[in-house]
Amino acid sequence: MTLIIDPALPQWKGNLHCHTTLSDGLLPPREAAALYQAAGYDFLAITDHRRVTDPAEAETDLLLIPGIELDYRVMGRHMQAVHILGIGVDGRLMDEPQVMADPQQGIDLIRSHGGLAIFAHPAWSLSTPETIEALRGISAAEIYNHVSDAPWNAPRGDSSLILDECFADGCLLPVVAGDDAHHYNGDQCHSAVIVCAEACTREGILSALAQGHVYASQGPRITDMCLEDGVLSLSCSPCRQIVFYSNMFYGRGRVLTGADMTRAAYRVQPAETFVRVEIMDEQGLRAWSSPVRL
Repeated sequence: MTLIIDPALPQWKGNLHCHTTLSDGLLPPREAAALYQAAGYDFLAITDHRRVTDPAEAETDLLLIPGIELDYRVMGRHMQAVHILGIGVDGRLMDEPQVMADPQQGIDLIRSHGGLAIFAHPAWSLSTPETIEALRGISAAEIYNHVSDAPWNAPRGDSSLILDECFADGCLLPVVAGDDAHHYNGDQCHSAVIVCAEACTREGILSALAQGHVYASQGPRITDMCLEDGVLSLSCSPCRQIVFYSNMFYGRGRVLTGADMTRAAYRVQPAETFVRVEIMDEQGLRAWSSPVRL
């Protein structure tokens, strides 16, 4: 049996993408952190543009992990925005002369400064699978970004289709969800990355992120998930729909609907190379597992 989500590990709720008055957000770090703490989040990364936020600037008891957002424009089939979150970086990152040269340089420098690189909002950015797959050293990707949806943007918050193409190509990135809060008029405290780790410390959260022990959520929880004898099974908080996605176009038993479902199982098909799970509760809130390599 292969454990994908270990029920023995505590789950910690965090947000790895938000902005403050130190770049283009409308609240100072202390007030932004206070909102997330009051909403029951366990950890937070403030990711202001081109600036590493010192945890001391937020003056909070919430675990604050240093963060930054680097932004680039690249030309592929069309112009694309490539935004990379640097989580856990030290404050000297922006002293590097090449940090804004191109996305790969940025990712390499994030990693050399102790951080993890996360690809932000692929759908909002009009990013292609080719662009994502060409980058080396990405630790995760945002499958959902809240401010990339209406009423703040034309609805491109859900990046699952683009990422499914990456997964089908063998680029299996763990997934996270982030608020990307700027306005603090409803764009905050909505989405989360759920990290399965022994302790809610900077080292514990970053280590679990690096190992892919994460899933994305707007509220629902996946309490355990395992692969055994060709069957992917899971337990979750009560939901009304469970969907299994893979690289195959069609398969029986992929969509389960009902009231207050808390368990599901899916028999993997021979041609499938990955499977991921998406659950939806009665309020329409979703959770997304990271892809499982088969």
